[in-house]
Amino acid sequence: MRGTRVLLPLAAAAFAALLAAPAAFSQGMGGMQGGEGSSAADAQTRRTPAMRERVYTRLAEAQECAEMDDIECAQQRLAQVREMDDLNSYETAQMWNFYAFIYFGQDNYREAIRAYEMVLQQPDLPLGMEQTTMYTLCQLYFQQERYEDSLAMLDRWFGVSEDPGAEPYVLRAQIFYSLQRYREGIEPVRTAIRINQELEREPQENWYRLLNVFYYELEDYLNVIDVLRTMIEIWPKREYFVQLSAMYGQEGNDAAQLALYQVAHEAGWLTRSNELVQMSQLLLQADVPVQAANIIQAGLEDGTIESNERNWRLLAQSWQLAQDDPQAVPALTRAAGLAEDGTLDVSLAQSYQNLYEWESCVDAAREGIRKGDLRREDQAYMILGACLFEQKEYTAARNAFEEAAEDERSRNNARSWIQYVNSEQARDEELAAALAR
Repeated sequence: MRGTRVLLPLAAAAFAALLAAPAAFSQGMGGMQGGEGSSAADAQTRRTPAMRERVYTRLAEAQECAEMDDIECAQQRLAQVREMDDLNSYETAQMWNFYAFIYFGQDNYREAIRAYEMVLQQPDLPLGMEQTTMYTLCQLYFQQERYEDSLAMLDRWFGVSEDPGAEPYVLRAQIFYSLQRYREGIEPVRTAIRINQELEREPQENWYRLLNVFYYELEDYLNVIDVLRTMIEIWPKREYFVQLSAMYGQEGNDAAQLALYQVAHEAGWLTRSNELVQMSQLLLQADVPVQAANIIQAGLEDGTIESNERNWRLLAQSWQLAQDDPQAVPALTRAAGLAEDGTLDVSLAQSYQNLYEWESCVDAAREGIRKGDLRREDQAYMILGACLFEQKEYTAARNAFEEAAEDERSRNNARSWIQYVNSEQARDEELAAALAR
């Protein structure tokens, strides 16, 4: 069974929680001195030129200015470097790297991006610097909603990274989410989770949430259920129990849905009216009416469950299915008082009939008929006639059965009752006459 989709808030929540700020920039004296982070193989193929003393001095002065939050001073020192007409590729890259750092600190992301792009235009960059710049650019593109550019840059970054770790795969999945390419986002998240497990690191909850979003958007509900079950094992939170239970309901697995609701109820997580009502309905479907009634009654009494006709009707129905008419009567009385039609009054009359409370039965049946809008008015008259008969109000009882006989569905039964009423009335009259002699 497929019904209303139940996890809509999860997508936005997971995505927002996963948004990451750009990685730390490789600024500082060490970052201006060489090609740290380069592999041995890369060192054989890349010939990064050295930074000369006069360039180093100006960049160091710019860094000192920046550390004192004197951005104007830092920019002046960078301008002096920029005016040098014989900068080599590494010196130029470090200059643009520093510009990017300043622009980013000013929230000038457009210029920061341009500066980082200038860094990557330089040949023979140290591998570590190239990797850091690519990854930072990827994140800046992402932040500026340039998702295709972000994906392309991340692919370039993967091309120069031997051991990327788990987080970049999550970033790749985020980009696919933003591009609404949900199917392509699944594998990167699963890869990140696998890497994390191999490294025996703590599971990342938001990664599983993002994976769940992808499956949900693809309407792959069996995998949604599978992921939620894993999440519950690791993070037994209320929201996951409720979501998984709802998914079981959507797939028609009522037994599993009820089992989860019971666990959540025992843990004290079911605090909303609709959740308690849903659990009670599941209990009724599972033929456990007493437990259903106890849950609804407790909720109505303490205010957790909303006091309305529908919920009082459900409570009454639960007690009736449990064949506990004394408990059903108060609930039916409340429900009938809130209802505009007479259906519940007739049900109340039937409960009074089962309890041999004939006068109350007559009153409730008549009220139900007065309100009207009954699906089976003939049955209301049958109940009314039977209770009037028990009060020996034979004429009124006969009239009620005659009304019921107007409906062919009750005609035979009503006529049998009329014959019985006539015979009992005749017998009573004969007995009264004999006693009068």
